[in-house]
Amino acid sequence: MMETRFLATLPERGLESNATSTVSLPSQVTSLAEKKSQPLFITYPLPAERADDKPFRKLRHAIFTVYYRLFTLVIMANIIGIVFIDHRHRDNTSYIKVISSAASGNLFVAVAMRQDYIINFLCEVFAATPKSTPLRIRRILAKVFEFGGVHSSAAICSTAWFVRLAIHLTMSFENGNLRNISVLALAYVLLLLFTAIVVFAHPKLRQKSHNTFERIHRFAGWMCSMIFWTLIVLTAKALSEAPGAEQTSIHILIRLPSFWLLSLNTIHTAIPWLRLRRWEATPEAMSPHALRLHLKANIADFYTIRISDSPLSEWHSFACFVDATPRNGSTNSVVISRAGDWTAKTISDPKPFYWTRGLPTRGVLYMSLIFRSVVVVTTGSGIGPCLNLLAMQPSTRPSVRVFWSTPNPLKTFGEEIVANVRAADPNAVIWDTRQFGRPDMAAVTWQLLMESGAEAVFCISNPKVTKLVTYAMESRGVAAYGPIFDS
Repeated sequence: MMETRFLATLPERGLESNATSTVSLPSQVTSLAEKKSQPLFITYPLPAERADDKPFRKLRHAIFTVYYRLFTLVIMANIIGIVFIDHRHRDNTSYIKVISSAASGNLFVAVAMRQDYIINFLCEVFAATPKSTPLRIRRILAKVFEFGGVHSSAAICSTAWFVRLAIHLTMSFENGNLRNISVLALAYVLLLLFTAIVVFAHPKLRQKSHNTFERIHRFAGWMCSMIFWTLIVLTAKALSEAPGAEQTSIHILIRLPSFWLLSLNTIHTAIPWLRLRRWEATPEAMSPHALRLHLKANIADFYTIRISDSPLSEWHSFACFVDATPRNGSTNSVVISRAGDWTAKTISDPKPFYWTRGLPTRGVLYMSLIFRSVVVVTTGSGIGPCLNLLAMQPSTRPSVRVFWSTPNPLKTFGEEIVANVRAADPNAVIWDTRQFGRPDMAAVTWQLLMESGAEAVFCISNPKVTKLVTYAMESRGVAAYGPIFDS
């Protein structure tokens, strides 16, 4: 039987991919394409999604992901906690201590889950999984980078506990158990700041106004820390002055769990800023749409760094890869493509140095090392993070197939990067969208998956494409991973 072959291109109006979105080209058009640079032909058409109940499949792979399962788990644990506390604790002093401890505990978890060393520790532990481990277990462990669900839910729960604390303090003030108006006022100011942080962290608001989100997250967070310190000191003083109190305010303070949790949070807030550094940068203009910054950073593979030209303003994360051809003593590079005001400004007017803070953190592609073979899917400057994997010796990394979709790859990113991709995968699909239009991302990914027999797919792209590819693969039983954009 003759094998059916399709060109994996999409109509200009959509990126949605399914089995019917691949289109067969007339022979004369196919011949013209082959003369330029033959794009991939689809010999393994994308199959239909698994024949289970579609709403459930959508719920599992697109809505109730590991991120949101962790999110829900933390929420449920806190709901159980507040029911238990409301049922058991009746004494006013005891109740205030327990509620404030619960709020502080959740705040500690939220802050801790964003700490560089904790992220790196989790990634190192899970990435040490032997390849001999059953694939089903490795597929689950590779989801470690979705820990952001714990951060988000703990922050929301901390705010909810502060709501409960503010309500209780108000009732105590009305019935005369609390006489310090400052405690009540600070509790409401703290609640207002926490609410602002949570609201502006919503994905839609954050994407719409990222700079506002970042400034509120940072400056309101610092204000929360200072006000919280003032609040627990005044609370300890108020408890020591309550009728029947037998302990001094200092004795009460050091026995409050909130005191120690807030101490740890303060340390966690300070540590990244204690590691504020200024790195020399040698800009390499790759095109009007892309810039490569050569940095003197001495960073290993699979790390992401935060850089800024104004430390108290906005910070941006970029995957850092080792320089194959150093410039001015550089050790690493990042690739920046035009995607907003800051990137446009940086490309048009790069600085001779940039600021970084905290430790470099492991990226999602680090988890590819627990698989024997993978398909790497990326668009535009997403090729930057992938170069860490592609530059490794074949004996130390999984076998890899590459699908890179970008306009004018040679003109935009240069011969060196294209050569690096070809060196890792001589049959890499480098799709020039200027020449061939937008590809059917899911169809091409599936083709490479079937050709290589890979164990997993890693997609490094923008939120829309990442969600499209990962859902298309997971709904067909394939392990698929990509960056998390919700936290």
